[in-house]
Amino acid sequence: MTHPSFRLFLSSYPSSSFPTTVLQNGIKMTNEPPNGLKANMIGSFKADPLNHHGFFEGNSAPESFKKLAYSLTMFHAILL
Repeated sequence: MTHPSFRLFLSSYPSSSFPTTVLQNGIKMTNEPPNGLKANMIGSFKADPLNHHGFFEGNSAPESFKKLAYSLTMFHAILL
């Protein structure tokens, strides 16, 4: 349980009401997209819904659905 007066303020924009030393001493994390077409495709197919065992077979036309999903994933990877 947290203390009732506890407050958390997160920002990367400098503010006069928030000390910049807190931002400078904080932990910074980034999530960068994969580099390259192959890495984008692998990352997309490792996504939770596509990685589910019955995702493709649960459709009335699984072969067409697989081709459509692959095409959309390829298009998305090219755009990224």
